Amino acid sequence: MVRFKFRLSYLIFVCLVLVFIRCNTLKPQMPAESYRSSMQKPQTSIINLYADVEVFKLEKLINEHIDSVLYQDTSFTDNGNDNLKLKAWKAGDVKLKFEDNELGWELPARVAFRKGLKVFGYNVPYLDSWEYTGQIKLRYKTKLTINRDWSIKTITTPDGYIWTKKPAVKIGSVDIPVTLVANLLLPGYLKTFSQQIDELSATSFDFRGYAEKGWSMLFDPFKIPGDYNASLTITPYSVSMIPIQGTAGHIRLGAAITSDVMCLLDNTPSSGKISALPFIQPLKSPSDTFKINLLTDIPYSTINRIVKQQVGDSLFSFGTRKIKFETFRVYGTNEKMAVETKVSGSINGTLYLTGIPYFHAEDTTLRIKELKFDIKTRNLAIRSSKWIFSGKVERMITKSLAIPFNKNISGIEQQITHLVRHYPLGYGFELNGKLVRLSVSEIYLSPESVKANVVFSGNLSIGLAGNAAMTSP
Repeated sequence: MVRFKFRLSYLIFVCLVLVFIRCNTLKPQMPAESYRSSMQKPQTSIINLYADVEVFKLEKLINEHIDSVLYQDTSFTDNGNDNLKLKAWKAGDVKLKFEDNELGWELPARVAFRKGLKVFGYNVPYLDSWEYTGQIKLRYKTKLTINRDWSIKTITTPDGYIWTKKPAVKIGSVDIPVTLVANLLLPGYLKTFSQQIDELSATSFDFRGYAEKGWSMLFDPFKIPGDYNASLTITPYSVSMIPIQGTAGHIRLGAAITSDVMCLLDNTPSSGKISALPFIQPLKSPSDTFKINLLTDIPYSTINRIVKQQVGDSLFSFGTRKIKFETFRVYGTNEKMAVETKVSGSINGTLYLTGIPYFHAEDTTLRIKELKFDIKTRNLAIRSSKWIFSGKVERMITKSLAIPFNKNISGIEQQITHLVRHYPLGYGFELNGKLVRLSVSEIYLSPESVKANVVFSGNLSIGLAGNAAMTSP
């Protein structure tokens, strides 16, 4: 009988130990992972794509392409039987200026024309024809416009002329001034020069070719130099035309490109699929204030590593009880951040907590507020481990979940600023701009990472300058 009671007591003791061990090994059901299907639309980024042509270089190009013989009419019977021959030579360099959105030309020329005689209404071209010679400065104005398909259209009209050496009729060895006659004959031929100028302008500058090169370059990620594994990606989707401008000896052709600009950390993006260069849209609301939206990507693995460094491998006391946090894993659940931690010590198993991620502006850190044990963890643990609900665990993890954005943002800002300062892209293009950090506008949980929208003000442009504008891409 005594032996039976001893065995019964021993059995009860073993059962109590097993129950105690089981009650202190927690395996609650984890909160389900879930993520918002898409982030809010970031603030629109505007990038300038432009070609800056110095007028004196365009002058050089024009002078290289204009032949010494500007025009030649060798027949008395063409042009409606006009009984006139005319030849014009270039007598110096073309001079250009750009003002009031028009390109002004001044073309020095030497002209010679021969007027035949008519007898009873019939041309007698080889009998007593008179030869006129003189020097003149021909003036034109060219209106430049960009078509929706990126082609350049020019409309050139005569803008008068000035005789620098008045023409004279040559009879024998005597020159007799006949300026009035020359002034009556010459204007009919100025339109011919206008057509030649329009043809030269259309073929000398392939603006669509430059635009296509700049557009395709936008789809290649830019590796940001420096200590961070960071890349800048640009996704353009529309183009609006900026009016042609001319100031201080420059002609600037350009467009405003609407795009999404993202900065990715610890992630090497692949080149995006290049879409076709879109048709130009009218610029509805011009502005000199630009916004660059940078999507800073912080992988959960980075957050886990930082929290583990701050909390792991240490014993924490809760009165007579001790607990050690072995691992941490964060993920998204119903737009909240869940923290999964495996513990050992007075409690063994897994704990789940959830809270709301936010950006703490004072010290520029990613933090979590209202961090509480998940209801399923609470319901399972409250029967045997009520002591963990003192708030100490929540406070400790909340303190450890302060991921510093300050160093990342400031460092990346400096590196991007360095990147966009005259960064050569090839084919004569360069990336240029200036950024000033504003704020983090949104925290967004994706399946792989926490994304923060960092908004910068300033400008970012891809430009074509110097001699590159004089050659084909």
